[in-house]
Amino acid sequence: MKYEREIIASFLVVVAGLIIFFLFQDGGTAVGTVARAAGLFGYFFIFLAILSSEYMIRIKKIFGRPFMNIHHHLARAGVAMILVHPALIAYQSGLSSFVPVFSPFMDFLRLAGRPALYIILIAVLAGLYRKRIPKKWKDIHALNYLGFVLVFFHAWLIGTDLQYGLMQAVWLAMALIVIAVFTHKHIISAPGRKNNVRKEKNA
Repeated sequence: MKYEREIIASFLVVVAGLIIFFLFQDGGTAVGTVARAAGLFGYFFIFLAILSSEYMIRIKKIFGRPFMNIHHHLARAGVAMILVHPALIAYQSGLSSFVPVFSPFMDFLRLAGRPALYIILIAVLAGLYRKRIPKKWKDIHALNYLGFVLVFFHAWLIGTDLQYGLMQAVWLAMALIVIAVFTHKHIISAPGRKNNVRKEKNA
């Protein structure tokens, strides 16, 4: 367990270090730099929150804390940062930064962070109020994956820090891992989970 914690800590430090390093490669205003930092770290923490859902039992063994505790802390940090990012952009450019653009298609992708914000907020709220919507919350919560992919395209197409090859590699790797987690949880494992639920109901 000790080595696993060290590997995870090293991974977090390396990625966070890369983000901070590239943030200061492009000169800009303090507000602009903080906005970029919030966007990059928001993406990173949402990635970690999604990834943690694939290792619920393992996380408890490694960190000695309940999965939901760690998962919620990561999600809160991610959501806070993806709220700060557009708020600072709006401070610089106006409230239109919160208005989604759906056409033409390339403009939609470039500004996909706008609808992604609302999608992720809806997904997070579904998790928070899961006891009130027990039958639907998981489906709504899964919208996090869509929000994450939209943020990926937004940053990939217009992100200042994504002009660097190393950052592109890290960004793409996180996106592919999230797609793999979604595929495993919602496509490969989904039939088995449904069968288990049916068996429990019939028992």
